[in-house]
Amino acid sequence: MLKEQFLGRNPSHFQTNPVVKAFIISEVLVWSAWNFFAPIYAIFAVTKVPGGTVEIAASSYSAHLVGRIISELITGRYLIKKNDQQKFIVSIVGIALISIAFVGFAFTQQIIYLFVFHALSGIGIGIASPAKNSLFSTHLDKNKESSEWGIYDAVTFTGTASAAALGGFIASSFGFQFLFLLASFVNILGIIPYFLYINQKHTT
Repeated sequence: MLKEQFLGRNPSHFQTNPVVKAFIISEVLVWSAWNFFAPIYAIFAVTKVPGGTVEIAASSYSAHLVGRIISELITGRYLIKKNDQQKFIVSIVGIALISIAFVGFAFTQQIIYLFVFHALSGIGIGIASPAKNSLFSTHLDKNKESSEWGIYDAVTFTGTASAAALGGFIASSFGFQFLFLLASFVNILGIIPYFLYINQKHTT
């Protein structure tokens, strides 16, 4: 059945426009970075931060969600009449804040900073997500919307699944500090596809 679905189709059927490509590549990097540590964050909070408990780990994640909710509502309203380039810039700012939060986690020694950096990561995601999702949804190729959403999910979840498995190994072998710094680096790489697209637009 799959064979019949794909045979005989023009190669252009499988091509996507540059904005969609940039979004998907960036999302793979950003969410892979997040999933390096997300499944084992409670272990970090309990074993590496003095006084840390499972309750503290859960509560600090709530700070992340609150920060994300508030910033998404504000950013969503701000972006209503913004053009693509402004949305790209907002996306980049949000991704950069997430990387700063990851670096903060790497050097956290007090419970209060679990809340501070989780809130900052939530704000970063809340700033970036409305801009990125708006760009993706408005640049989906006509009559290929469902397949491009499918590609996005398949590629992103493959990356995050691999990162989740790899994160445990890295934390066990090299420590949580290295893991968070690596997550920050991989996350910041998620900016590159947007910079490349902006540069391409300026040179054409």
